[in-house]
Amino acid sequence: MFNKLRLFIGLVVLLGCTYVITRRIFLPVDNKTVTLPILSSIPSFELVDQHAQPFTSTDLKGGVWLVDFIFTTCPSICPMMTQKMFKTYRRYRKWVPFHTLSITVNPAYDSPARLKEYAKSYGIADDDKWYFLTGEEEKIHRLAWEGFKVGSKTELVNHSNYFILVDDQLRIRGYYDSNDQHAIKKLNREIEFLLAEVSETKADKGS
Repeated sequence: MFNKLRLFIGLVVLLGCTYVITRRIFLPVDNKTVTLPILSSIPSFELVDQHAQPFTSTDLKGGVWLVDFIFTTCPSICPMMTQKMFKTYRRYRKWVPFHTLSITVNPAYDSPARLKEYAKSYGIADDDKWYFLTGEEEKIHRLAWEGFKVGSKTELVNHSNYFILVDDQLRIRGYYDSNDQHAIKKLNREIEFLLAEVSETKADKGS
């Protein structure tokens, strides 16, 4: 009888823990209990997207952006980063403020046409929610190291494996290790936080 009681209590505790964990992972984030730091601001920049159209820092205003640095011929972490970025992109692409941005660290090879082919391989060549940028190597290196504060000070191609979350005012709000499942879950929660924050701000301005 005592053993059955212990088993029953153990099951109750297990179910309770499972419920708490499930709520934390799957339920929308509570804006009253989450605060994202403002880490830095994105400087002005001018690059070119996969459609050979100008893309500047001004284009980031008003949106929630997930950013990474990759290159199309990367044999190691870039394909995995793009696949994980694609999952997040699919999850939030219907939210109007949400966009994704990938900046090449090998602009000498990654022309707009090559970036467009790379995007096409993921079925997103003509989507206005995910931009792939290229430009002058010096500009991109400065943007990565001084602007987004990732990568190598000396070698552009030695890029970061972190995703970067940027808000509607061009401010960096978080860095997330693309190889860490817990970091990706945290990223999803904090994207939802920023999306709610942007929606509330627009509602307040409209009232």
